[in-house]
Amino acid sequence: MFLLGVAACDGATSESIEAWKGTQKGPEKLEAALRSSNVPAKLRAEAAAALVDIGRPEKVDEIMAALDAGERWEILKTLVEIHIKGMASPQLPKARDARDGLFGVRAYAPPEEQKRIDTALLASIEKDLGEGRFTGGRHSLDKLLSAIGPPAGPMLVRLLGDPKAPYKGMAELLVKVCDEPTRDKGGGALLGRITAGKPIPPDMWLALGMLGGPAVTDFLSAKMQKGTPEEAIAAAKALQQSRFPSVLAPALKVAGDAKANKELRGEAFGVVEKIGGPEAQQGLLRIIAEDKNDIVRYRAHEAALEVGKADAIVPALQAFSGKLSFKREDVIDFLVKDISKLGATAKPRVLAALASPSPLARTAAILALEAPLLSNAKASLGSRDDAGALSKLAGDQAKIKGFPPGMTVGTEAKRVAGLLQGKGGS
Repeated sequence: MFLLGVAACDGATSESIEAWKGTQKGPEKLEAALRSSNVPAKLRAEAAAALVDIGRPEKVDEIMAALDAGERWEILKTLVEIHIKGMASPQLPKARDARDGLFGVRAYAPPEEQKRIDTALLASIEKDLGEGRFTGGRHSLDKLLSAIGPPAGPMLVRLLGDPKAPYKGMAELLVKVCDEPTRDKGGGALLGRITAGKPIPPDMWLALGMLGGPAVTDFLSAKMQKGTPEEAIAAAKALQQSRFPSVLAPALKVAGDAKANKELRGEAFGVVEKIGGPEAQQGLLRIIAEDKNDIVRYRAHEAALEVGKADAIVPALQAFSGKLSFKREDVIDFLVKDISKLGATAKPRVLAALASPSPLARTAAILALEAPLLSNAKASLGSRDDAGALSKLAGDQAKIKGFPPGMTVGTEAKRVAGLLQGKGGS
């Protein structure tokens, strides 16, 4: 190998480097030339570019990383120019390889040179994105843009406002690599592409939701409340792409509006779940207490537990009016299953619900101790140790309106206690 390296060094010329790209031992000669301090920096740069051309960019990374900084910089002076020129190639693979090669040495360049490199990279990336190419090469576009940082923002915003450029992948990139103010600008730019009277494509709704910003949020909120049914549903789905606290009040209003489109109400619940927080939970409890539709109340219960997790179990169950009628299977299918989704973390609150003044809450807690956890069908929330707490309710004569005749809180407690006592361990 040493002799090969010496021979490579002695024979390194621009012509031989080009020839080595097509020979069996050429890669080894190119590597040796790049490593050797006896080879002029210009030729070492040509050797590095040749290794990229033949699909060995990782070897360039390895060798360059091991060089002295001053020695490496002398090579970079030429190598950067070679890669920038290569990026202009009409052959897409060659241009992309050159871009990856340029990015590979970017970290070694001084600040001013790095800015020039970034300008060249951004021009190449903008061309790809404008023509709908989002895959990148050896280095993903996410990686390139994240390394470049804030200077990438204006380019992405500009493309989002270009009616000819795709927007879905652009919005995803901007969200990944740019800060909130830039995302807001991107959202505003995309809004500018909407033409009054023309339908908004589904992907554009979702892109708007990803980007957000005051202008976008106001637009989506208005559409959710006053748009056509199709627009309102699409806007609500878009608002679930990120957390927009400012739309909590209108989302709760739509979710609790008995006159609103059924599908829209369901999507509005999704918006409330995404926003979360104590105010969202309180709004959902009001819907449970006031809405006249069984399914809506159950959906609000599901959302309340999604927002408040285990801490919402008792207040959500107690929010149901004692004047309502319930089918036992509905209590299991909706309320108990919502609780069991929370897993073992729900148990302390379920045990607390056994002492609730609400017969429904006590009954749901009893059935939750019996029910299998959705995450593990072989396990249930209750154990043998809980039989004693249930036995204390055996004399509870409270009834749930709509349950089978003769069934009381006490009879359910006694039945489940017996099942738990028969379990083989806790």
